[in-house]
Amino acid sequence: MKLGFIGAGEMGGAIIRGLLKAGFKKENILASVRTPEKANLLASTLGIAAYTDNARVIAEADRLFLAVKPAQMSQILSEIAASGVAAKPLISMALGWSVEKIEKVLPHWPIVRMMPNTPLALGEGVTLFQFAAATPQPVREEVMKLFESMGHTYEIGLEVFDVATALSGSGPAFVYHFIDGLARAAQAQGLDEKLARALAIQTVLGAAKLAQHEDTTPAQLAQKVATPGGCTAAGMEVLITSDLKEVLCETLAATARRAKEVAQS
Repeated sequence: MKLGFIGAGEMGGAIIRGLLKAGFKKENILASVRTPEKANLLASTLGIAAYTDNARVIAEADRLFLAVKPAQMSQILSEIAASGVAAKPLISMALGWSVEKIEKVLPHWPIVRMMPNTPLALGEGVTLFQFAAATPQPVREEVMKLFESMGHTYEIGLEVFDVATALSGSGPAFVYHFIDGLARAAQAQGLDEKLARALAIQTVLGAAKLAQHEDTTPAQLAQKVATPGGCTAAGMEVLITSDLKEVLCETLAATARRAKEVAQS
């Protein structure tokens, strides 16, 4: 089975690297990108077949992944429709493009909408899925199984897809911002920059893994660490009074709202 990618930038590239790390054969991955330089870089670093010809990937791939920006989707879908190729599983990760919107251009195609996040390149990803009614159950299971090798997969309804995307798709950026803030705060108190960054990263990583394996909620875990009258409790008081949770609510709301705006454009 050949997997074809139209677009192999930040997200498309992360998926390809994740597939290779999970053992998928490089000979069965091909990609189309915008410049010969990018194609040569993909071929030399990842060992996959890379071109600047969308038509070749559309024709040769058994499963077609669209990893392009939302603004490029209309053109790419028109290319696919005009190619005359038989319907095949089409997996899109373009923000704002629901399966219903894609079906207007490619009716009766087995369409999968997905929203991955970049940690899947290391096998720690989250990938959300929405399926068209025309997508057979074996295809659904096959695609989800591909991504289960790179992390966790979830089938999500259209009504909450934007919120879930805001949390897991955009979430890594928010976590990176938090890590950067922790490290800079430590630097302001005199800690070396390199050590501050290393401690911030490992602390967030370790805390996340512990939260994943504990039966208690993250809020309960925080209470366990924050002994009354202790230094952690003093810091937690600052977080609570600054209303960090409200800021996070506003952050996710703004992200989901923008996703809806893109879908309507």
